[in-house]
Amino acid sequence: MALVVFAVCMVSYSGPMVKGALNEGASPISVALLRMLAAALLMLPYEARQCVRRHIPMKLTPAQCGLTALAAAFLAAHYITWITSLTGTSTFASVALVCTQPLFVAALSGVVLHEHMPRRAVPGAVVALVGAILIGMSSLTGLSGDVAGDLLALAGAACMAGHWLCSRYARRTVEALPYTYLVYGQTALLLALMAPLTGGFQLTPASLWYILGLAAGSTLLGHLLFTVALGRVSATVVSFALLGEPVGAMLWSMLMFGEIPTPLLLLGGAVVLAGLGLYSWGSLQRSPEK
Repeated sequence: MALVVFAVCMVSYSGPMVKGALNEGASPISVALLRMLAAALLMLPYEARQCVRRHIPMKLTPAQCGLTALAAAFLAAHYITWITSLTGTSTFASVALVCTQPLFVAALSGVVLHEHMPRRAVPGAVVALVGAILIGMSSLTGLSGDVAGDLLALAGAACMAGHWLCSRYARRTVEALPYTYLVYGQTALLLALMAPLTGGFQLTPASLWYILGLAAGSTLLGHLLFTVALGRVSATVVSFALLGEPVGAMLWSMLMFGEIPTPLLLLGGAVVLAGLGLYSWGSLQRSPEK
């Protein structure tokens, strides 16, 4: 459980670190590209050692290659939309909205897989939607950002949902760490190809420190630790623990940048988190874990 708490702390400072890099002059595509590239390079020694132990590189079937590439494409789109959202809205609003990805997973599952949302989870989804509307109303006042930034954060949540659905199927036949390495590497390549079309590569020495901290702390000590933690605790525990990410992002932003959320924004974020909690609980009631 201590591993989960530490991972939440590392994940929650992702938004503030991205905001810091943007404030120092880095472009959104540069932050996303270097984050993925640094994470892939940090994992390279381990993967190289694993290849030596296996004597041959890991081979993937065409279906596995397709799912991995699609997961990387969704992840690249997620980073572009979400990081860009931080240039137009507050850190707390952006992180709270991007955390609605479970609702998009449910919606996409219903359309693609015909897996409908359980009835007990519907009230939570409605409450989270109300919270998102309150955040939008706060942005309309101009005190916490703009609506365009909020919409980009929601687009980032939808893209992340697509990434998780692809990962769900790929992980049935591919080990966690090799799969993660492949996705990170392909995501970095896609972002590099998209750079000329999305503002170009812009970086400053000061912003580089934020990006390196983001890759080492949030990506490897955050997301990767959640993958490891799934072998020790239930997915439900991890899902509920992730609801603490927006709260942690708000606290980090207050300490680092003095971002104080407005009362309406704070209310909207709290309602979103309450709705996501109710949604997770309702989903759990349909499929209790042993």
